[in-house]
Amino acid sequence: MIYFYALAILSVLAGLFYYLYLLVTPKKNKIKKEDNIKKEPKIAILIPARNESAVIEELLDSLLKQSVFIDPKDIYVITESIDDPTIKIVKEKKMSFFVRKKLNLKTKGYALAECLEDLDAKQKYYDLYFIFDADNILDKDFIKYMLEDYYNGYAVSTGYRTLKNSDSYFPVTAGLTFFMINEIRNRRAIKKQGSLILSGTGYYINGKYIKKWKTFPFHSLTEDYESSLYYALEGISTHYQDKAIFYDEQPKSYKESIVQRSRWIKGYLANWLEYRPKLKKKLKEKKALNPRSLQEMYIGITPALYMVFGLILLVILVVLSTSFSSSWQLLLYCLCFLGIIYLCLLLLTAILLWMVGKQIKISFKVYFGTLFYHPIFIISYVHAFLVAIFKKNLGWQAIKHEKVK
Repeated sequence: MIYFYALAILSVLAGLFYYLYLLVTPKKNKIKKEDNIKKEPKIAILIPARNESAVIEELLDSLLKQSVFIDPKDIYVITESIDDPTIKIVKEKKMSFFVRKKLNLKTKGYALAECLEDLDAKQKYYDLYFIFDADNILDKDFIKYMLEDYYNGYAVSTGYRTLKNSDSYFPVTAGLTFFMINEIRNRRAIKKQGSLILSGTGYYINGKYIKKWKTFPFHSLTEDYESSLYYALEGISTHYQDKAIFYDEQPKSYKESIVQRSRWIKGYLANWLEYRPKLKKKLKEKKALNPRSLQEMYIGITPALYMVFGLILLVILVVLSTSFSSSWQLLLYCLCFLGIIYLCLLLLTAILLWMVGKQIKISFKVYFGTLFYHPIFIISYVHAFLVAIFKKNLGWQAIKHEKVK
């Protein structure tokens, strides 16, 4: 039994060691910036929109109201049917639309690839390609601030993603995930000249790469994370522009959230396992431009897996080695353990809400609802993980969007 205790403790310590190693390691990247910068770049906007007529007009209007002029003809809305009501809205605004033909290929990446392949066949190229979801809304200066990163030579940049529907605790709870990715992980990464982890949309790609690929080469369930791994592997410069604000709709129910998160987890694990050998090989190259980014992407979720495994094993060992006088005593022990975890996550949530307070205006009712529900939301990732592992036909499922009043 003592050996299992040692394994549990070592697993937790190994997870902590990984995180500390990333914090104190002196390795720093050398950013290779782009040199094909133009004073007035030609911009394309790509919007995969599968039955999104209820919400897309707000995004299209926000694009037309940008402080930097965007030619409506260079806005491409990608649909799956000529009968989609979305097309009528697009036509009214004199924008472009593309109707997919390869409907058996069912991810956002394939939708983007099919549209870009059509543009390539027509020899139509742009200096910058922005990608948005149909439910996004842009601040009027979004493109203006993103262009600052383009002029500074960054090949890929993402804006600040905030909440579109902050009137109830559930979407705010879900939105804290993206706050942690951008404001904690990505902000720390750019200080070390590291690579970003893209989350969703709201980013641009330098046209040089689209012209080279002649398509969009990332087709997994999480094409954003897949592309992030590719950029780190290839030493392609990425940046986080927090002045470029866009609003995104979050799931309004637990069921929708599990569908979304299980897809993310399945896509994340598939991409991470595929890229790990490539990242390891690249790390061995002494001339690698971005050793820190390669390390972070290679390690990925390993520290969290070690710590979760160690904690679960420790609880099981205590249960097995303790003589409980009754089943009620065992239940009380388990409840105390869950209570400790809940209180730790409650403290984390309070810190996150304090950090995000300036960016998201929410009522006291929503604040307290989020404070007490977010720890449960984090724990429910176990549910999403199990769905991702055991559900075989997990795919790109539509999340119903509604116009926010």
